[in-house]
Amino acid sequence: MKLVNATNTRVYMGTLTGGVEIVAALRETAVSHQIQTATIDLLGGLTEVELTAYDFVAQQRLVPVVVKRPLEIISGHGTISLLDGQPHVHLHLALAVREETAAHGINVIGGHCARALAFAVEFTLTAYDGTPMRRALHEETGLLLWDA
Repeated sequence: MKLVNATNTRVYMGTLTGGVEIVAALRETAVSHQIQTATIDLLGGLTEVELTAYDFVAQQRLVPVVVKRPLEIISGHGTISLLDGQPHVHLHLALAVREETAAHGINVIGGHCARALAFAVEFTLTAYDGTPMRRALHEETGLLLWDA
């Protein structure tokens, strides 16, 4: 564990629309505002998403699932930390998908978001100034984890 909020907290709120790729947009926001460590919350609608998962036993990423249709973000949460000295966005989404054959007409899918295109997404980004969180390869899991 590491104390990161040693000097200041900044809160940014915004909207992403028009097919903007949200992971890239959040990364660009971090660069332009000198954000090294942050938490992200978001909700709204997507037109496309690429979700990935990690096989803990084989320690490898599984083939991504790409969904191209209206998707409602029912929960979106992530972090920004440094990887090789640059801001890295780590984002997970839970999404509602209208599906006539599903119970009550809705399925829920989710996972690690590699890419997502915004229809209309609202986000809150809370930046923590002070000691930045950094990612590094964790040998035991094969993941890029915080060095805390």
